[in-house]
Amino acid sequence: MSVVRDIASAVRLLTVIPLGAAEGSRPVRYFPLVGWMFAGIAVGIASGAVALGRASGIGAVLVATLIVSAWALTAGFLHWDGLADCADAFGVRGDAQRRLAVMRESGIGAFGVVAIVLVAAVQVSAAAVVVDSGAWWALGAAPVVGRLSAALALMTRTPARADGLAARYARRESVPGWIVLAVPVVALAAVGPLAARAIALGGAILIAGLVPGLFARRLGGITGDVLGASVLLVEAFVLTIGALAGSAL
Repeated sequence: MSVVRDIASAVRLLTVIPLGAAEGSRPVRYFPLVGWMFAGIAVGIASGAVALGRASGIGAVLVATLIVSAWALTAGFLHWDGLADCADAFGVRGDAQRRLAVMRESGIGAFGVVAIVLVAAVQVSAAAVVVDSGAWWALGAAPVVGRLSAALALMTRTPARADGLAARYARRESVPGWIVLAVPVVALAAVGPLAARAIALGGAILIAGLVPGLFARRLGGITGDVLGASVLLVEAFVLTIGALAGSAL
């Protein structure tokens, strides 16, 4: 079945689970659905911490560290590599071609290291507040909307290169494709106080669409690294919303 094949390909692209990415598959529309798997990981870890009485104070920091680490391990650190490459590319002087060349280099420079440390710090600290305050909606929304950002980039932006992941999967979607993409995201607003979460979700979706565009303008298009960086930055943004809003979400 094509749906099963497409979902399996999405899981394979976004995780270390070796399901296989079939030729001719259309996995992009299912990226947010895969985000729900990461949401389950986060809520599972947080629930375990509550059961053990370790979900507040310094315990919340440990739980948040475990959540962010579990997300990174499940994704094979792919997004973090993309974030580092984008940071290094934006840290050099030159045109788009020079930045794209830097992104292909195998090493990680100073800008990449700083970006990883800063984004990880924001994710862990924000997730700790979310766990402590009980605003667990953000633990589910962050990975779902983060992967929505990658999907929106592939569905609306032009690849910066003729090869690579972005060039392979970037394409315009039909109306049914957009509906499939939207369902897992809209489902987030249906859990709990609708008004507050709908507002937070709307802001998160807006950022999810804007972040890849900021990269695309500097690079002349999107790359696989841009997709990874977008996922992490949007996750950090959503977790921060959750941390600031607290139990209102």
